Amino acid sequence: MKKSILLFCVGALSFAPTYASIVDDSIEKELNKTAKTLTTDFKLKSFSSCNDMEKVMGDYIKEYWKNNKSRFQYPVYFGRGGAVMEMAMEDSMVSSSMEKSVSNAGAPSDDFSQTNTQVAGVDESDIVKTDGKYIYYFNDSDSFIYVVGVDDKKIVKKIKVPYNFFNPVLYLGNGKLSIVSNGYSDYDYSSKGYYINRNNKTYVIVYDVSNIETLKLDKLYITDGDVTQTRKIGDLLYVISNNYFNIPYYTFKSEDDIKFSLGKVMPQKIDISKTSVKSDQNLKIKGATAPYNITTGNVADCDDINYVLPDVETIKQYDFSPSYNVLSVINTKDTSKKVETTVIAGSNSEIYMSLDNLYMTSYMYTSYDFSCPANARCFAPWFSRGSNTLLHKLNISGSTLKYQDSTIIPGTPLTQYSMDEYKSDFRILTQTNNWTGQANESYTDLYILDKDLKLKSSLKKLGEGEQFKSSRYIGDKLFLVTFEQIDPLFVIDVADSKNPKILGELKMPGYSTYLHPYDDKHLIGIGYDTKENNWGGITNSGIKVDLYEINYDKKCGDSNLTSDEKAKCASGDYKGIIVKQKYTKTFGGNGSHSEALYNPRMFMWKANDKKLFLPSTIYENDKNDMYRYTDFFNGVLTISIDKDTGIKEDYRVTHIDTSGLEAERVKECSVYTKQSTQNSCVKLLNGEEYCEEKVYSYVPKYCYADSSIGEYLASRSWDYYNSFIKRAVWVGENSYNLSNSYVSGNNIKTGKEIFKLQLK
Repeated sequence: MKKSILLFCVGALSFAPTYASIVDDSIEKELNKTAKTLTTDFKLKSFSSCNDMEKVMGDYIKEYWKNNKSRFQYPVYFGRGGAVMEMAMEDSMVSSSMEKSVSNAGAPSDDFSQTNTQVAGVDESDIVKTDGKYIYYFNDSDSFIYVVGVDDKKIVKKIKVPYNFFNPVLYLGNGKLSIVSNGYSDYDYSSKGYYINRNNKTYVIVYDVSNIETLKLDKLYITDGDVTQTRKIGDLLYVISNNYFNIPYYTFKSEDDIKFSLGKVMPQKIDISKTSVKSDQNLKIKGATAPYNITTGNVADCDDINYVLPDVETIKQYDFSPSYNVLSVINTKDTSKKVETTVIAGSNSEIYMSLDNLYMTSYMYTSYDFSCPANARCFAPWFSRGSNTLLHKLNISGSTLKYQDSTIIPGTPLTQYSMDEYKSDFRILTQTNNWTGQANESYTDLYILDKDLKLKSSLKKLGEGEQFKSSRYIGDKLFLVTFEQIDPLFVIDVADSKNPKILGELKMPGYSTYLHPYDDKHLIGIGYDTKENNWGGITNSGIKVDLYEINYDKKCGDSNLTSDEKAKCASGDYKGIIVKQKYTKTFGGNGSHSEALYNPRMFMWKANDKKLFLPSTIYENDKNDMYRYTDFFNGVLTISIDKDTGIKEDYRVTHIDTSGLEAERVKECSVYTKQSTQNSCVKLLNGEEYCEEKVYSYVPKYCYADSSIGEYLASRSWDYYNSFIKRAVWVGENSYNLSNSYVSGNNIKTGKEIFKLQLK
């Protein structure tokens, strides 16, 4: 029988009792003596039945209320919620055709962009997807998914996204379009007495798009909670939803008021699937039977749930609010198959998913050092105060997720790219920030764990005093960027998982927020250039694109180094093997940014053509005032990156139309003319004349004679928000650029515009 895992230990760890201690952090033995041992038992328990679950959970809630009732002295107000069935078959989910006849001529191109992902074979979501024949793009300005024909160069379909969906994302594959979204149901649940949040929902919609003319709804799946993470392997879509408990402690006057029942805490689901089996068709719409099967109920059976709850001493002193993570696995190819679910309680932050395993992390914070809990699997005997990470490992076998084990790791990962699985080992980088009252101790650690989450090795206190900015694992090498005032790029050899070692280090201005492999000896970095600001600090200044070269056969001290390499080794810019910033180019100045800098999924690198398509917002700054914007651009920078010839900008694509902008500037600035400063006079009731002098204490610099139209555009840039290009994809010889207002096609080599369609 498949087990669902209910781990309430996250909260217990986060809120264990405080204590007074004196810690000598140089002596591990002393730390073990002084650190408080957490008393929560990590061994999983099983509910033997629904009655057992009701008793255990009811007793826990009563015990918690009894020990914390002094906190609950104020009334609680319940909001409104929504019915589970409410969104099942809304008319707004039905697509409307934009073209009565859609050309089927031509096969889809096999040369098209895909979402940039961390792990080959593990797809990640985005707001745009293409199969080489059609482009699917979610436009948040009008809540439609636009389907654009690559050959037709027309909008061939619009799919309406329901009004109560927010932040929907897309997956596409094998003729199926999947939409995953958070949603809010406004049904009033207040009278139902639920102990979990039933208003926030996760929606998964699967369409058959194999024939775009006859778009078919294959599945609608709804479960309680907010979407936190998604992945897709082959035809299987993995969705993680989180739902927090909302126990109304404020309404209880005595233990007798606590009427716990299973239905108050169990997350529920609804599954509507297309079926051709007549006997399974049980959904009626306006009295007629529709070709769908609908099932509803709890996401897990009582005896399929394992759990851990905090001990009595913990709940006496500390707040604790459990929550569920519901892991749903949906077969998008055969949507009639049952959605498999696993339940893990606690919060969820970053995840890492390989083809074989899922790693889930949740943050813990304590203001004191603590020892490993009894019966827990920890790779260290004690942990420092501050932020730590609870890691869960689950094995993937098709649609089955099997819980394996958990452990605690010092510090917290930055992003999913902080984690990696390689030859059954799990590698994780964490950032630690410890405030001692006088200073912040910050550093980055590397931990390598075996398949059972036991510690194999570590590298500690990398980049002391600096912040973790980015990392990338490529095979048996790790590239790490930290930053304070300069950017150290570390190259770390992790081939020997029991003995990782730093091979080289490069110091340079600025820092990279994302690293992408170019070839086995070169690495692309995108991030920010930096400059000193008016107050002596460091501020971002322009988008920086770098090409790093890693020379594994040359190191500081070798006799065959160039004079420049010797000088940089002597200055400390190079350490160990020679790691060079071979080429670098900065676009714009202060205020410039690109979503790709913190969302790697939209990093569009066409390796065959050595071109990077980078949707960006670029501000140019006055040379004497970095906070004065003299020009503005939003659109796609098309950048060539060649290890032999360097980095250059090929062309720009924008959807902003500045026609008539100069006339608007002249009109707006006319109020600051000499004539406008003459006195304005009026006659008073007593017959006297009163003159009021018009004085303008501030004249916008875009009204200066030496100012360009670009400065005026920069001051009004957000007026053009709907023309900001959000994504770029390519199919064959053309790139396609998408904003809220338009989709345009451009020749990849020349940048020449081929077509431009308004999205309406």
